[in-house]
Amino acid sequence: MSGPASRVHILGLGSIGSFIAHSLRSLPNPPAVTLLVHRESLYREYAAKSWKIGLQVSETGPVQEQGPFDRELISNCGSDPIDHLIVCVKAPATASALEPIKHRLGKHSTLCFFQNGMGQIERLNQRVFHNASERPSYLFGIVRHGVYLKSPTEAVLSGLSGCAEIGKVPSDSIPAPGSSDFLLNTLLQAPNLRCTQVEWADLLQIQLLKLATNCVLNPLTAILNIRNGAIKNKPAVETIYRDILKEISLVFANLPELQALPHDRSRFSSSALEASMLDTVDKTAGNSSSMREDILKGRGTEIEYMNNWIVNRGEELGIPCPANRLMTQLILAKTLTKASDGR
Repeated sequence: MSGPASRVHILGLGSIGSFIAHSLRSLPNPPAVTLLVHRESLYREYAAKSWKIGLQVSETGPVQEQGPFDRELISNCGSDPIDHLIVCVKAPATASALEPIKHRLGKHSTLCFFQNGMGQIERLNQRVFHNASERPSYLFGIVRHGVYLKSPTEAVLSGLSGCAEIGKVPSDSIPAPGSSDFLLNTLLQAPNLRCTQVEWADLLQIQLLKLATNCVLNPLTAILNIRNGAIKNKPAVETIYRDILKEISLVFANLPELQALPHDRSRFSSSALEASMLDTVDKTAGNSSSMREDILKGRGTEIEYMNNWIVNRGEELGIPCPANRLMTQLILAKTLTKASDGR
């Protein structure tokens, strides 16, 4: 059996976590991969499939299986150290998902987050890893693949033209020598994932551009119950998303973390953000956003790490953001309404 130094654990087995697990096991010399499972019902479903994950490229392609994977039910997990952990749970669940295994994580660990939104690492440090000198090293990844789950153990990849970017998150503490290199290099080699490494300054700007798009697409498609492409060519909707993007552009222009970094200020103009958002709409016109799916299925959303992050940063900077505040309040209200209807 592979030792802990060459083992990768994966927390969060939705579409992205399943896709990454499958891609890692597709390497010519794959690392040992352990799936960390929260729910007993999901554990049983994986057991029924012999702990294999299927991936289908396009809806008409053949299903390619990888596995069997090693596994742990988190409620019964042990105390062996976790050196390399990929976190794919939704942003609001990050701290609570890591709490049961925090005794296995420390300065020796590298955590790579593949999530939407902003602010989750800061909240994680506040709630779980209080001691800066003993914190894990962090990587952050951005996925630009279209992936959805056909079943709990089978994912569909829309095509092979997607990509991912990954970078090291700056830290005040001194990381353990080479602590993040194994996980980073493994992800860079994983087929289908098509991952490239970028400097933090560039990754932060990519995050912000994706955030701006998510702040429009996610709440509007969820509130209106439409697919991504349906927000185009509707004057009333256009007025709303332009107000959202104007506020975001103003907040981005004043973020202190961007001031010391080399960046093109025009990249975050409201017109540039709109062009980037509409490009995503064209590429994902038939997709149903993650927030719309969360609302339809009665789940919590990532609104706190999207529009509400903009609202909070705006308050810090003295910039009111009423359009983003309204999106936040409407999604929170819709979530509560959906939960009440389901009772």
